[in-house]
Amino acid sequence: MKILIVGASQGGLQAAHQLLHQGVDVTLITARSTLEMRRGQSQMTQLTLPSVRAVEQELELGLWSAIAPTYRTVALTTVTDDGISTGFTGDLGGEGVAVDPRIKMADWTEYFEDKGGKVVIHGATVTDLEYFTRMFDAVLVAVGSGELGQLFDADPTRPLAAEAQVVSQAYVHDWPTVPGQDLEVYSTKAGVVYVIPTLTSDGPAHSVMVAARPGGVLDLSTEPVHRPNVHALLPQRLEAVLPEVAERYRCAELVGGSAASTLVRRITPVVRTPVAALGEGFVVGMDDSVVTTEPRTGQGWAISTKGARHLVEHMTVHFDRHGGFDRAFFTDTFSALWQEEIRHTSSFSRMVNDFHTGRLSPTVLEAMARAHTDPAYADQWVQGFDNPRMLTDLLRL
Repeated sequence: MKILIVGASQGGLQAAHQLLHQGVDVTLITARSTLEMRRGQSQMTQLTLPSVRAVEQELELGLWSAIAPTYRTVALTTVTDDGISTGFTGDLGGEGVAVDPRIKMADWTEYFEDKGGKVVIHGATVTDLEYFTRMFDAVLVAVGSGELGQLFDADPTRPLAAEAQVVSQAYVHDWPTVPGQDLEVYSTKAGVVYVIPTLTSDGPAHSVMVAARPGGVLDLSTEPVHRPNVHALLPQRLEAVLPEVAERYRCAELVGGSAASTLVRRITPVVRTPVAALGEGFVVGMDDSVVTTEPRTGQGWAISTKGARHLVEHMTVHFDRHGGFDRAFFTDTFSALWQEEIRHTSSFSRMVNDFHTGRLSPTVLEAMARAHTDPAYADQWVQGFDNPRMLTDLLRL
């Protein structure tokens, strides 16, 4: 089997390492060198939840276990329009981590090459991909933006029940932590705020990530400048909805004192069709090329990891039996992934969206009240972050 993976992403690199481990002839093509990855603009912080971390460790990709800060307890706080706060803290049942994607993808790419994988540093066009379909048994596209990201059409039959978000983020040192609350999540009608222990190129820090409703008070893209000063603006905007968090933010220092530690980015959640025809061949989407998740749920890398493992396992079995692939195989494989995993994440997204639009069901409201007083139930709820199927069963979503 000879496979080309386009894009050094979470799912793309995991698939590359897994295929290489199985003795497959696999080539990774990426538009940026690892030095350019490390020096690039900040990317959205992603959660490596316990189950995702277990997969990475199984693939020998937990390269930062000795230095990366971990989280196990998650504090969920809901703030109503009139400023009333309720919430609970639960245990994930295992440790998660967050690593700056610039570090993670660069290290994984170099490690892939060290293990004998082939890496080509070159931009790829649609014309290139059409040519590559004649050279490889499968071409997997793990690039969710630009020309290649437009290859895969949106699938209206599989909505994520989510809305567009504007994500603003800053890496900071000296965040005033709260004992017993490793990872903090604040839900307000204006948006969701995550405070995440994170490994950056400057060492352990915290990522303060805001997923805002467009046009609302937490949307920094409304600033009349091209590159808003995120570090200065975040405490000003947070003051209106989370004054205590804003005060703590003012105690923190921006990592590196540089705008490279911040970002403002619009995210539009969507599920796309997994196969795109190119001439007489076709290419297969994976990772963010096919599923762009709701940032308020923190499920991005979980879906990428589950998708990569699911795809590689099915490809290996199918190729051994049939010696090749057709479009129907990849379409059916993604349909199975949707049924087994992604639909539960979609239900999770629907619950989050219902909160922000004032449509939470009585069942969920009762469950939130129970979690506030029942620690074991709170643990179950929080563990649903790591396994949305468990959450959909618990809340009857």
